[in-house]
Amino acid sequence: MKQTSIPSLEEWVDSEPELNKKTTELFESDLSIEVQAREALHYLVQVYGLPLTPLDLVDREEESEGDSSCPPISVFEQIAQLLFVDPENNDPRYLVINSAYLIKHKLTIDMTQELEEFLGKNELQGLGYRGEDILTAELLPVKMGESWSELGCRFFIKDDVS
Repeated sequence: MKQTSIPSLEEWVDSEPELNKKTTELFESDLSIEVQAREALHYLVQVYGLPLTPLDLVDREEESEGDSSCPPISVFEQIAQLLFVDPENNDPRYLVINSAYLIKHKLTIDMTQELEEFLGKNELQGLGYRGEDILTAELLPVKMGESWSELGCRFFIKDDVS
């Protein structure tokens, strides 16, 4: 049985002719970076059937039954996680394409170190997500006893990351 390896982000884009063409057209266009990112987001969600927000995940537990190592995640959550672990790498085009890549290939971001630095051990109740716009999604670790809604979060995922 031949095991296939997961391509790098660049290899994935290069191996998908339509994706490669679309991203090249967008990123070489005169459109603003934000418009490029939004058009790429629309394309990726439509072509690859990616869930845009947690509300687009019909049943998180049911969808993860087949692969418990990578629970289902939306683009909104993935962008927030990318910004949480690397806030300096905030080009919206990178965030969109990398989120799609991670979701499509069922890869997760290891946030253990960042969460421990933010909260300390055993203080995590779950992950809150806030922001009105997908490109400015923000992950907020919610401590035990805190109310995610009072913190302004739109979505909350009880998570045992630690």
